[in-house]
Amino acid sequence: MKKQLIKIITVLVASYTLTACSPFFHEPTFNGTILDVETKQPIEGAVVMAVYYKRSMGMGAGQYSSIINIRETLTNKDGTFLIPSYTTLLFLPFTWQDRPMFLLYKPGYASLEWPLKSNFTGEETTNREMSPWLDPLLRNKYKVILRVPGIVEIPKLKTKDERRSSMPSHPDELGHFKEQMILIQLINEERKYLGEEELDPYKLRDFILNMGKGH
Repeated sequence: MKKQLIKIITVLVASYTLTACSPFFHEPTFNGTILDVETKQPIEGAVVMAVYYKRSMGMGAGQYSSIINIRETLTNKDGTFLIPSYTTLLFLPFTWQDRPMFLLYKPGYASLEWPLKSNFTGEETTNREMSPWLDPLLRNKYKVILRVPGIVEIPKLKTKDERRSSMPSHPDELGHFKEQMILIQLINEERKYLGEEELDPYKLRDFILNMGKGH
């Protein structure tokens, strides 16, 4: 019994070590279609962003996740988009690939931040209805529908308060600004419509860093 347990532990440790030390990071092509949940018409000019994460061993036994890259694109007149495959090397030891997150947004519509990889690679086989917002007003009033293959239906919002509540922040507030320019532009279009000051990512970064220093 003891020998079998030792073998199992050895296999698990070896498997973990190979995964943690793998230098390769790869995500396939993502594609899909964004529609209005009520009219079923395509939404043109919505930003679709893939946020790629890596996970690393921290001090002690802890782990932490961090952004390795961001890619964004706009939907065309048919509401479709394509984000090419992404491959890179992980140079640090005990670092491995984490699951990507996706952000979908167009001013006037509800934003969606969700792990949609299986939807956008064609692996998902069932339709789902969801309400991912923490705000109870939006959660009880609106819905998002995920249909196969790769179709996401999002709701158009009716009031300025709802639009303000659903406006996203950019995923990496300390870097990757060039990879988030479409999203930042759309956020600023919405902020202008709502009568708010435009977002300057560099000022926001400096503010966050100064807060961390206790200033």
